[in-house]
Amino acid sequence: MKKNLLVIAGLVFSAFAILGLTYWLVLSIGGPEAEQWLFEHWKSFETFLLANGFWLFAAIAVLPALILPVAPLLTLAGIWGGEKGAWLACAYASLAVTVNLTWTYWIAAGPGRGLIERLLRRTKYEIPEPDKENEFAWALILRLTPGVPFIFTNYALGLVRMPFWRYFIISAPVLSITAGGYVLTFAGIFGGDWQYVWMGASGIAVITLIGRLLVKKRQKTECKDA
Repeated sequence: MKKNLLVIAGLVFSAFAILGLTYWLVLSIGGPEAEQWLFEHWKSFETFLLANGFWLFAAIAVLPALILPVAPLLTLAGIWGGEKGAWLACAYASLAVTVNLTWTYWIAAGPGRGLIERLLRRTKYEIPEPDKENEFAWALILRLTPGVPFIFTNYALGLVRMPFWRYFIISAPVLSITAGGYVLTFAGIFGGDWQYVWMGASGIAVITLIGRLLVKKRQKTECKDA
């Protein structure tokens, strides 16, 4: 099962690599002009989102599914929250990531799984079935491990068809706290309220610490079972 999971991980991370390679090729071929073009269009998009809160949080709910980084969007949500209200921005961001984790799960569990099954058909690998004894722990570790993009976990857990209610119970609180922490931090920075900075940074730090402790505990358990 671990080998199969690694295959799925490799396929998902390959998508990230393709995105990065595409960006590099655009800059390599286009040179400084392409870089300036991208920068100017991003600034225009940024200005539009900050002026239209609905589209800002809609972007958080949709764009990460296209393997685009969510951090810049959460930063913009924090800037928006510095003017409109930090807790309001935090609530909207939490709702947006919850919407994202829901619809991307079903995309991965449906057409996404069908596509991966066709790609794996001529290999010795197959999409693994969830291990009911360990799926909850592995899903929690993936969610809490620093550096793992949340959209990767959405797709991976959807591909293996982890029961949705278990997926949601794990994913919604973790992503809401993490996204809310980022938004509160930047709302505090740009709004001049350091209490929000402290609260947001503390939430992120707690989630990171719990993730590291769970990974270490899992590693010790595997060593004992080996």
